[in-house]
Amino acid sequence: MPTINGLAQARSASAAAPTRFDRLQYFPKGWETCVAQFLELFHRFGYIYKPLSGGSWYSANENWKLPDSEILKAIACVHPKFYIGCRAAKTTRFAVLDIDQNSRYHNKQSLEKLLQCLSQAGLSRSSLYRSSYSGGWHLYLFFEEPIASLELRRQLFKLLTLNDFQVGKGQLEIFPHPGGEGSMGLGLRLPMQPGFAWLDKKTLEIEHERNELDATYALELFLDVLDGDANSFEDFRRLKAHVQELEKRRTSASVHGRGDRVNNVVPIRAGIEAVSEAEFADFVGGVFHRLPPGIIVDNWYKGRLYHLNGLNGPSQRAEAIECVGHYFFYGDPSRDLPALGYGYEQERQWALDEFLHTRNNGQSEDINRGRADAYAQVERAATWRPAHKQTTEPVKYAPERPISWIRENANRKTDARKRISEALDGLKKMQRSFTTVELQKAAGCSRETLYNHADIWRQDYEDLAEGFFAICTDEYNDVVGAGSTQTQPPTTLSNQDMPPGRLAARRIIYEISMRSQRDKRQSEKTAQASLEASESTWQAEVTSLTQTDPSTLSVPELKVLLVILLGYLAMAPDYDSQNALQNYISALKEQMSAALNGPQQVVRPP
Repeated sequence: MPTINGLAQARSASAAAPTRFDRLQYFPKGWETCVAQFLELFHRFGYIYKPLSGGSWYSANENWKLPDSEILKAIACVHPKFYIGCRAAKTTRFAVLDIDQNSRYHNKQSLEKLLQCLSQAGLSRSSLYRSSYSGGWHLYLFFEEPIASLELRRQLFKLLTLNDFQVGKGQLEIFPHPGGEGSMGLGLRLPMQPGFAWLDKKTLEIEHERNELDATYALELFLDVLDGDANSFEDFRRLKAHVQELEKRRTSASVHGRGDRVNNVVPIRAGIEAVSEAEFADFVGGVFHRLPPGIIVDNWYKGRLYHLNGLNGPSQRAEAIECVGHYFFYGDPSRDLPALGYGYEQERQWALDEFLHTRNNGQSEDINRGRADAYAQVERAATWRPAHKQTTEPVKYAPERPISWIRENANRKTDARKRISEALDGLKKMQRSFTTVELQKAAGCSRETLYNHADIWRQDYEDLAEGFFAICTDEYNDVVGAGSTQTQPPTTLSNQDMPPGRLAARRIIYEISMRSQRDKRQSEKTAQASLEASESTWQAEVTSLTQTDPSTLSVPELKVLLVILLGYLAMAPDYDSQNALQNYISALKEQMSAALNGPQQVVRPP
């Protein structure tokens, strides 16, 4: 948790920030690509802002565009007035699960359950951050390519609700939140503002505090995760398939829980007289032909009665949950009710929820009041274990590494540190600043290994960078801010510092790069124009073919039209067009089926 001194220092630093933002002071030359990659993640219209002094979030005019400088000031922690947030665009490269400090899910156990839920759905890559000084969490899910915001939110909402997470304000919120008709949706606080921190998902300890890092290093950490720990589009498809499978299982379990109601009469008292345990055993033995191992005959029989008639009196909810859960576990062959035994804990829980919802007959006060804890006992009843396992504590797997592995890891670490040190010495002899990419290539190691041993090169890297900017004379700065109060007036020197031909070579390289970018933009415009023309042609042709009412067509005409439209269906430009054409094709099939299988006119002889 942040200290009061840390919060005061951050606010005082923000208050002391200059009114004019010098971009190069926080993001020097060479960082243009990284800055552009970060800026393109966010939608600029309808942004939100909040005063640094506290208060509520405010919405800007939806026609106002948020400039780059405001975002960069915010993530550099030098914005003099506000925290900044952005709303969702039509597509996005990330989703965020927002967990407030006072949420029931703001603990290690709930976080592990949430991560397991996402991993089972195919989204195994995520990053945890502290959103602000309030202590809330932002769980980021990055993707390698843009995903439709509305569809991404819809699939995540279904996934979490099907796994018994309560999605709502103050508990667990899902972003993007694009809203609907007449609403711009909800905005999300930008990352890397004051109070932001990197967290370890396993220990929940703080790895990096934003106010302890400079702007470029914080940006590099964030983009490293975006580039190297993102989920693929195939993972998103697995998410959709997993949600569809959960919905099918939930529907089946709901039917299982409702059962078949014989009539609408709720019995005031039990419809049968009390019988002995032996008679229960005879009845259950007749149903199964042989008593299953571990079955409690009394509980199974009571569960069967509850499932048939529902609750018929007060204070029966706890007993009904226990007995109906036992009844679902073993099933009922006489009613063709399949058993939901081991491995079907989730289905058994859904079936119990549906039973309480449809068969409580108004007898449970907690359910009538809509209290969420009325169903809390269901989860415990659905995940019970056999008696021989209840007294034993499960032994956790403890990995034991062979000594040869440990020695090999130590040798690799020593070798990596040696190569990094030799590469650093070689770059220092050049008496100039160097980049981490150059050091990585010279050392022949991965980027992760390089940063794991940052204690070797970090100080020399910063010292050489400071020394390089200190020896730069003013004539190198006469392009940016020349003649302003930030630099000295441009000077002209009689001697030539730059070797002949270098400036011309740079100009040629610049022209070649600009020409390549211009050709790329032109090809993108041509492809976009071709795509729009193809969509317009498709819409016009399909519109002309679907104007005719199916009821006015003969069977041969229906067959020909179906063959033609099925070809157009495979080339639909978007989901809405495909859905509309599919509905029309369904109407054609129904019309043809009615014409072929319906009553035929009988011609009688005179």
